[in-house]
Amino acid sequence: MKNSTYFCFGILLGTVAPIAFASPVNAVIGLNNSQVVQNSAQLSFQPNLGTLLPLQESFSPITHLQNNLDSQWFDQIGQKVRVEHKQRDLNYTGTLTSIEQDNRTFLVSIDERPTTLPLDDFYLIPLEKMGTATTPKTDLMVSYQTNQLSWTPQLSLIFEGDNVSVSQQALLHNRSNTAVTIQNSLLHYASNSPTRLFKAERSSLAMSADQQSIDYQDNEISYPLGNKDLKMAPYSNVLIPLPSSASKVEKQTHTAQLYTHENSSGKMELSFYNNIRFTFQKDGLPGEYRTFQKRGNLLIPSNTVFLKTVRAGYPTNVVANKSQDITGSLTLVNASSQKLPATQTWQATIENLSNQDQDYSIEQNTNGIIDTLKGNEAKKLSANSLTLDGKIKAHSKKTITYTIELKN
Repeated sequence: MKNSTYFCFGILLGTVAPIAFASPVNAVIGLNNSQVVQNSAQLSFQPNLGTLLPLQESFSPITHLQNNLDSQWFDQIGQKVRVEHKQRDLNYTGTLTSIEQDNRTFLVSIDERPTTLPLDDFYLIPLEKMGTATTPKTDLMVSYQTNQLSWTPQLSLIFEGDNVSVSQQALLHNRSNTAVTIQNSLLHYASNSPTRLFKAERSSLAMSADQQSIDYQDNEISYPLGNKDLKMAPYSNVLIPLPSSASKVEKQTHTAQLYTHENSSGKMELSFYNNIRFTFQKDGLPGEYRTFQKRGNLLIPSNTVFLKTVRAGYPTNVVANKSQDITGSLTLVNASSQKLPATQTWQATIENLSNQDQDYSIEQNTNGIIDTLKGNEAKKLSANSLTLDGKIKAHSKKTITYTIELKN
């Protein structure tokens, strides 16, 4: 078995103290919050109010829970701490002197010089171990929900010639002021809400040779992280790989779509888009995928697409970018009336600017019900729409004429 490799990037400013990791936590990590299982003697995260669940029937009263968002600050009064700005590369190290909740500020003594800073603008990182508590803490396993641990999918489709790579990663977020070790946990995909990212200099990249699979079970989507320890520093992000796959491009079609009505006249330019069809080889995550065109070692950004279903054997069509190879127009040549019922004659002109044959598809949505359709390449798609599908040779121009009879 290959060893896991860890990459860290960014620059840490100020004095960096050794990071002490608490006992491992087990968690179902969600996109917005997590369900954590841990010994109650030392909770790594702030439990959401009313979510703590003791995992045994009989237990002594639990009195040491963090039930206030500012409790971690009060616990560190008189202790040496480091505070880091949430948005800027700014940090201070000193003794936390006092907390002023009324005006949301705190006082820290830096080299014996008192400095007042806004409480909500800084992260708190303790640098000293707390003294022994006078009140004994209840020692039992509990489960609780917290907003301080979550993850964000990072999903991409990379096109290179006739190949498409489905690339998936998970970005984990530790929003607590505690260094944590995650063990025997899993990622849970339940929604696609965006998650706030943190400063790049506190991020790390964890790459593993082991590849579990995306699990579709009990109508839930999850991914097991395995039994290897995943360590996260306070207020940090960790990027881990998810199973990726490769597929073959089955068809590439230049598609255009427009709506016509009774007042349509003159030449209407068509905007073609590059529509790529392929079939997934493995189960993956639904959601928003960034698309790229690969050129050597470079990735050219294209459209962002939302894929509702990513299952093995499932075919999909992706609009990667705007076509630079096909241009065209649609012209109303003749109309018996501007009101329905009416007979309309249309002419589509398509030009292939590339040096290879191309497939095209033009969808026209009309303002009435199509009663009759006459034309070689024209096919009725629905009650009020039609499509022109075909192939055009390299460096050539093509004209298609068709007639439709519309009614109310």
